[in-house]
Amino acid sequence: MTRILPLLCLLPMQVFADCQQLTIDEQASVVGVDATIREIRFVRNDIFDLDQKRSFWFHRFANDYHVITTEQTLRQDLLFKSGDKLDPSLVAETERLLRSRRHLRKAQIYVSEYCAATNEVVLTVESWDNWSLLPKLGFGHEGGATKITLGLAEDNLWGTGNQAQVEYFSDSERDGYKTKWFAPNIAGSHWQSSLQYANSSDGESYQFGVSLPFYQQSSEWAFHFDTTKDIKDVSEYARGEVYNEYQSKQQQLDVGAGWKLWQQDAQVQHLSAGIRLDDWHFNANEQSVLPAPEDRDLSSVWFSWDFIDADYRELTNFNLFNRIEDINFGWQLQATYGLLSPGLGAYESGHWWELKAEKNYQLTEGSWLVFRSNLQQLDRSSRPLQRLLSTDFKYIRHLDDNQVLIAQLRWFDGKNLFRDQFIAVGGDEGMRAFPLNYQVGNKAMLASLEYRYITGMNLYQLVDVAFAGFADVGKAWDNPQTPPGPDNGTLRGYGVGLRLFPSHSSRGSMISIDLAHPITDNPEIAGWNLRLIAKKPF
Repeated sequence: MTRILPLLCLLPMQVFADCQQLTIDEQASVVGVDATIREIRFVRNDIFDLDQKRSFWFHRFANDYHVITTEQTLRQDLLFKSGDKLDPSLVAETERLLRSRRHLRKAQIYVSEYCAATNEVVLTVESWDNWSLLPKLGFGHEGGATKITLGLAEDNLWGTGNQAQVEYFSDSERDGYKTKWFAPNIAGSHWQSSLQYANSSDGESYQFGVSLPFYQQSSEWAFHFDTTKDIKDVSEYARGEVYNEYQSKQQQLDVGAGWKLWQQDAQVQHLSAGIRLDDWHFNANEQSVLPAPEDRDLSSVWFSWDFIDADYRELTNFNLFNRIEDINFGWQLQATYGLLSPGLGAYESGHWWELKAEKNYQLTEGSWLVFRSNLQQLDRSSRPLQRLLSTDFKYIRHLDDNQVLIAQLRWFDGKNLFRDQFIAVGGDEGMRAFPLNYQVGNKAMLASLEYRYITGMNLYQLVDVAFAGFADVGKAWDNPQTPPGPDNGTLRGYGVGLRLFPSHSSRGSMISIDLAHPITDNPEIAGWNLRLIAKKPF
């Protein structure tokens, strides 16, 4: 404190007579001072920087017709207010919360002024908006299947951060329309609401939910209510071809509450409990050649414990590229136990449980190991035991600022899985040279190696460009319904790809265009295949 005061006295005066503006280097020093927040200011940047050399009419048009995020919307997400003590951990947590919002491309909070006489600070919240009105004119061809989407989505309705969407969709299994609504922070209460309705050729679906999540590390309690109805036709595949169809109807209601059990510094434990109504019905349709799966009702009372160690670091080129990503390097654990209840509608007694674990490790200055594991089991009184272990290891190495090497291994070990929940390999599920759902079974293994070159090119502030080369190996097995034929063993493929990242779009989806070649004896898919898909991970 005594070291920075002489410097502060030399700085120019700003708004308050007793406050002095800080340089960037001095801002970091003041964050550690035990000061009080005197005022919170907001600097709201539009989508595009018109001072850049390659700015043209589209950038001006976008800025003029975009409703920038309101100051009230930003203020409602803050985890502190004027008069509070300056807490660096809350400042960092608020930055992460703001960056998680789709409508913001970037968010930064810093001490802009220090008031020595009163030991107070002025905080500035600076944000950069994304383009949030998105016409959905989607065309995708992946693994032999074509997808079409036409619609309109707004991820920052009138600058409030609320999301609204309407669209028409068509793919290999269904076509129809759907509408969505999501409010991430209702009137600054941190309550959320979601609503979705879809009417398609194979049925209608809806979802409604309202929740108060553990929106910050020190949240005392949480609540959620979610109800879903989903009617659709389900296709069963072998080597990418449909051999059977049936209708699925799911109705689910989940309501629960959670409480903070224990907290120490960045570590916190929660205890939650609730009830879940989970009813599934299956019927044959006109395309059915096999009997539909057996109906089931897994309604239960459940209890859950979770542990979070918040050790966040800001990284780039981890999952996306040229974008700051908040990656937690602390343990994240969860254990859930459910007791099947005939009184709630379950067909029989029994229990289920699920264990989850996540951890990121920094191995060297430029390499990381990502670990994810999930073990779930269902034990019913008159049915065979069901179990699924899913484990994911990912090794990320930055060869330099532009080159990234990623190796990934995923393992799925299932036992007596429901037919509608088999593990699929092909298309977007790890084997890019093969059609969707090329192999399906209780068990699966997927391994991939990918080299990525991030060019540094930014096309008119619209799209960042990267290239990729990859090789995939995988297999799904233990499915008694799989008919005989080629490629029942291990699958192999390789290819090259182009990655286009819309750097100022609220969806943050990566457009992946791949040319992939399978190593196969199946003449129907031999040769180079085009794969195009938009998804969040790079």
